[in-house]
Amino acid sequence: MLHTPRDVLDMEIGMATGVDAGAQWWLGSIADSLVTAETAEYLLGIDDRNRVARLRAFPAAMRRELVQPVVPPEPVRTQWLLAVDPATGRVAGLSSLTPDDDGAIGVRLAPASRGLGLGAELLAGTAQFGHAHLGLECVRAGTEVSNDSCRRALSAAGFVPCDGPVRHTLANGRVTDGAWYRHGTSEISWCASIREAPAMQA
Repeated sequence: MLHTPRDVLDMEIGMATGVDAGAQWWLGSIADSLVTAETAEYLLGIDDRNRVARLRAFPAAMRRELVQPVVPPEPVRTQWLLAVDPATGRVAGLSSLTPDDDGAIGVRLAPASRGLGLGAELLAGTAQFGHAHLGLECVRAGTEVSNDSCRRALSAAGFVPCDGPVRHTLANGRVTDGAWYRHGTSEISWCASIREAPAMQA
């Protein structure tokens, strides 16, 4: 099940899906921007049934920040989708889609959710979100040439290889060999709030 983040806590849980060393090798985030492995494990154990109880573990000032609603971004800015396992109610992954970066998609999965085919589902769902909600005819995604699991997920989600930069530098400075994919359709639509947004009318 995919939905946009409701509050800051949702975003923190989503980001925690990519904190482990395995994910960080591929994502290349700046280390100082990450929560600790222990905090990530605690966040990934949150679902709607224990949400209130688990929030009590955080200091009061942090609780007030975590329950702040997420302000919907402008239609051209990065959109986020949480992937929730309906069987457990826990966050399985997080995707991003940035319309003003040629519809660039990024995904991350929690360690317990990898190897189950959920990556392909999250990629396909995010592509559909771009086509049917944001009116994008084409979205794209990049990965490393050596990341076989991600490339299989992209193919399973209906993405096809396309041209892109041969080399790509991650946020932490690691330079990678890029493999690029696109997902296109002529059947696009906009939700009412997107169509009426000033940024889309300009």
